[in-house]
Amino acid sequence: MRHRTGSVQVRGSVGLYGVGLLFCGQAMAACSVVSTVPASFGSISSMTVRTAAQTSSTTNSGLSCTSALISLLVSTDHFYATITSPQTGMVGPTGDVISYTIYGNNSTSYPITRGSQFDFGGAGGIAQSIGLIAGPGAKTVPLYLSSITGSNVAAGVYTETLSIAWVWNYCSGIGLGGICLGRDTGSGTASLTVSMTVTNDCQITAPNISFGSAPVVSGFTAVSGQTINIACTKGSAYTVGLSDGQNPVSVGGRRRMVSGGNYLAYDIFKSAGTTRWGSVGAARRASSTAEVNPGNGLGNGSQVYNYNAKVYTDQPTPPAGTYLDNVVLDVGF
Repeated sequence: MRHRTGSVQVRGSVGLYGVGLLFCGQAMAACSVVSTVPASFGSISSMTVRTAAQTSSTTNSGLSCTSALISLLVSTDHFYATITSPQTGMVGPTGDVISYTIYGNNSTSYPITRGSQFDFGGAGGIAQSIGLIAGPGAKTVPLYLSSITGSNVAAGVYTETLSIAWVWNYCSGIGLGGICLGRDTGSGTASLTVSMTVTNDCQITAPNISFGSAPVVSGFTAVSGQTINIACTKGSAYTVGLSDGQNPVSVGGRRRMVSGGNYLAYDIFKSAGTTRWGSVGAARRASSTAEVNPGNGLGNGSQVYNYNAKVYTDQPTPPAGTYLDNVVLDVGF
């Protein structure tokens, strides 16, 4: 009897051991809150921030899950995220704010409302599409961001720290017959830093200068009442310079137009005066000297600089022709 009993025990052990292997083979998924990967919009000019939406993303918003060999999310499985912050967007050094929208996937179909639970889980949810517990290896939940246009802001680094409260409850492994082997439940909070660096920029409107036609140098009429309009980053102090053109006189610095090998000297002067507008030192114009809206840049408004130009009459009249020059306007911050 002992031998027969032993045989029964051995066969029973084999059967139980086999079942044990089957169940152990079904790896159980498990989630945890981990450190996030910061989201950065990079370095963007202030004009671009105001006029065009910028995008960013993070590959890891704080929830990491290991996979199960057999898993299938159903409608009762949930991965909730509640995003909050004491700010309303990224805040810069002067208190300006850049607002942005957070999305649950790489489209505008799943916007996330701050302060409200957003579910990444369930049958057909985002968690399923990114293979959060389907493997192989550990997976994290990405987030996608898009800035909102219209922000007129100063240059600087803009940041916001989001608090993301995670709560999850899902079937972490499936056994024979589709039986749920257990549920993984938990919660935790992660911090995600979002940033953008705004750089100084300007939009410049500068008309061409035309002296018209004349038979002799004394016949050219001076150009007056023309303006250069410049819209620069909000709060930026800057200077405006005009280059000496392509053919300056080496001594005296006069600008010259050229036609073939012949020259016609001229110059450009600040406002309505006789002070030459140049590109170096005091020859430049500061934003505080603008005729309209003097001071630092406005961002969404122009500052106006008056100038006049004339052909020098103390030069011989050159041969007939069309005389041209190119002058570079530069803005320095």
